[in-house]
Amino acid sequence: MFTKPVHEADLNRAQDDFKVDGKKEFKSIFHTSRSIYGMKYRFIAGILFLLVLAASCQDRPIRASYGVILPKLPGHWEEILPDAHWRLQWIGDGGIWLEKDIPPGGEGPDLSLVEEWTTAVLAWPFWPERDLIPGMMRPAGALFPWDADVSDGKLTLSWESGVEAVFWKEIAGAERTTTAAGGRLPWYFDWPRFRELLYESDIVPGPVRRDPWIADWESIAVKTVQSGFDRRRIVSQKFTVLSIPGPGGRWISSSPFAPPLDFPPDGPLYLNVVQTPDIWVSSGAILKCSTSGWVLKR
Repeated sequence: MFTKPVHEADLNRAQDDFKVDGKKEFKSIFHTSRSIYGMKYRFIAGILFLLVLAASCQDRPIRASYGVILPKLPGHWEEILPDAHWRLQWIGDGGIWLEKDIPPGGEGPDLSLVEEWTTAVLAWPFWPERDLIPGMMRPAGALFPWDADVSDGKLTLSWESGVEAVFWKEIAGAERTTTAAGGRLPWYFDWPRFRELLYESDIVPGPVRRDPWIADWESIAVKTVQSGFDRRRIVSQKFTVLSIPGPGGRWISSSPFAPPLDFPPDGPLYLNVVQTPDIWVSSGAILKCSTSGWVLKR
């Protein structure tokens, strides 16, 4: 599922090998790229990989400027949390994350993005008047260049691509202790094929296709860097039903894909929780809960 740097002779030899038997098709999860010949790079943890790659190329990376199109809030979010602020995050010229806050109804800045590699853009919705800071609700996102329209210079962010952008970031930040792990970088990953697998393939369980945030993308990213991508890891986390004696009414989760839940006015609430704390929001309260317990803020 990753692009690997190869030598020209090896590439030609591989192509000749596949011509020997016309009945065989090349379906490797790896693909080759000629755009990185001659690079010398070392592997370090986190997003500084991008800086190393940029500095090690003979020519500086080509950057293009794109305007940002933010997604609409899901209807059930809009009902309870209208007028979202956005925190936009992207990779800057120095190979580090940059960010800019966008007020409700505002337009995002034009982003200068590296054209040679796939890079992630994230947009975290937040509501300071409700004490919902960036990171509490799941983000929208985009993968450049796959979500870019070259003709009008726009980058369209979506909730689906928010999952992919977070996975991109988790792969970039995972610890690397071997040479093989060092080569498993997010800009070499086969993202179009990953998208097809995640949203269109029956191989991924139906509940995960409907709401990809029920998978543990941090754990999947760590294992992908350690030993390679395995689609069998894309499964739901183990949920436990938690009963909470709280106010009823309509509640929304941190995932834009999850439907709202309606409870009797006096409760209780029955929520599926995992070990990692998650957020639920109603018109008058915020609930943080996990298998370890819960905290209700009115």
